[in-house]
Amino acid sequence: MRRLQSWFLRFRWQKLLVVWLVFGLMAAALFAERSGVQYTGTHLRLNLLDTGLTKEEAATGETPTCLLLCDSTVDGGDEARAQFQQMLLDMKVPTAVADLAEEEVLPAFENYQTVVVLAADLDTLGLRLLDLMDWVEQGGNVLFAMTLEKSGAFDTVAQKLGVLSSSWSNKVAESIVPAAGFMLGGGQRYELSDPFESALGVQLRDDATVYAVTGDEGVPLVWSTELGKGRIVVDNIGVYDKVMRGFYAASYSLLGNACAYPVLNSAVFFLDDFPSPVPEGDGQYIRQQYGLSIAEFYAKVWWPDLVRLAERYGIRYTGVMIENYGDDTEAPPTRQRNIRQFQYYGGLLLRQGGELGFHGYNHQPLVLPETDYGDRYDYRQWPSADAIVAAMDELTSFQKAVLPYASGSVYVPPSNILSASGRAILGSRVPQVRTIASSYLEDGTDLPYVQEFGVAEDGVVEEPRIVSGSMVGDTYMRTAALSELNLHFVSTHFMHPDDLLDVDRGAAEGWEVYKTGLEDYLEWLTAAASALRMQTATECAGAIQRFSALTVRLESGADAWTLRLGNFADEAWLLFRANGGTPGSVSGGKLTHLTGNLYLLRADGPIVTMERKEK
Repeated sequence: MRRLQSWFLRFRWQKLLVVWLVFGLMAAALFAERSGVQYTGTHLRLNLLDTGLTKEEAATGETPTCLLLCDSTVDGGDEARAQFQQMLLDMKVPTAVADLAEEEVLPAFENYQTVVVLAADLDTLGLRLLDLMDWVEQGGNVLFAMTLEKSGAFDTVAQKLGVLSSSWSNKVAESIVPAAGFMLGGGQRYELSDPFESALGVQLRDDATVYAVTGDEGVPLVWSTELGKGRIVVDNIGVYDKVMRGFYAASYSLLGNACAYPVLNSAVFFLDDFPSPVPEGDGQYIRQQYGLSIAEFYAKVWWPDLVRLAERYGIRYTGVMIENYGDDTEAPPTRQRNIRQFQYYGGLLLRQGGELGFHGYNHQPLVLPETDYGDRYDYRQWPSADAIVAAMDELTSFQKAVLPYASGSVYVPPSNILSASGRAILGSRVPQVRTIASSYLEDGTDLPYVQEFGVAEDGVVEEPRIVSGSMVGDTYMRTAALSELNLHFVSTHFMHPDDLLDVDRGAAEGWEVYKTGLEDYLEWLTAAASALRMQTATECAGAIQRFSALTVRLESGADAWTLRLGNFADEAWLLFRANGGTPGSVSGGKLTHLTGNLYLLRADGPIVTMERKEK
């Protein structure tokens, strides 16, 4: 009997142990979930290379295949020249430049495959205009990229340019509607900023092919025409801002029987100030609309919605950390003691497959005393280079302490402000920063650190952000997004958790309106470029390194196109437009149809051969 009682007690105690063990495991799992510590380091699908080449270094020694004819005397001529030189450099088109206002003898057109004319008044070409037309008839390709002025010389060659008649007055180019099949995102209207009478009023011949028009009156903005064995493309847009480069790149790609240029194939979504100390208390509109505090709103609404968007569109966010929001730049950095929010949100982001980078020890841009903010900002300057280095070292140490598996390498300047001296300090004394992600577009001041996609001379990768927030709708930002899809095949977007606390960034409209705008952009992006890779910032930086170093030579044969890629690492992506023929089987890569005669090419080696079929 005692033996039976002993067995029963042992059995009951063992069952109780099992129950307590289950409860213990559940509690541990819940604690880990709430503290956000169950994560591993971000699995990078594309790594950074140890070193990289600048685009200028990669182009050294390349024989020019394009002649860029400029006119420095025309209004805006220098700005247009700068934009086209940068665009052609990024397209890896080796280019020679001649200024019509300075050159007594122009280079022979026969030495080039393409000519780009940045001259509004064709009279400046003199008799060489007729030589240019003869060269095209023999098989040359020319892009008239600047809105042409009506003149005697223009009227002489107008028919050859595809123009039936023209007016003495210009038309307002308030928007642009690329034809479906011409550009990614085509078939829709995109607004132009500060429109003016920039387009020549023309009626085109029936045999001209129109690729873009204005949205209101349908004024032709891009067209092409065949002349003998060659082709002429005319841009009638008249706007030469950075935001328009993709339209001109698409126009240039119409020249010849094919065109191929390297791209990034990358979409990155930054969360600035994330993770960071969560503001205490209420936000006026958050409390009104949700009945929640700021902290509750982030945890119960904002972050779960971002996760759902990430799951739907395949996004892997890149958060950039702020240790504190103090403005002290004089005292030595002090460690943030409240780490729970950092562990929780940082851990969740890493578990989501995202990545963490750096935004700042505090929210003070890395500038020295010589920087003057004027009356735009009340930020403080750092007293010395040593103070900047100490602040960045503290942020790095803090990130590693609270999130041991995080391996940040990307720096985002607060408010996109980074002085030349601060930039030099990052490149020389802060080795943990291998990529800087600031601003792509200028704002009319010299405060934002404006970038190009590429590798800098000090080896740091430049990864500018193009659009922001939720209002990337029928606006200038949507036009910029379209342009960059067609030049670099890239989308870089950023937003802040505290957007819903700022009236200028959508606080009054509320998160539902903000989220709807963001979803609209993601739907547009997915429809326009379904082949776009969703990446973290470091993966995009790796893509930029490979893009920056690459050179491209296209050889066209009767039955095949052959691409020879210089400085090939392990992969390369290119946009390929087949103007004369249709690509068939591919050796050395994979071809994906995008729209019209435009394809995305993944090169697996330095030589890619594509079968060329008749259309």
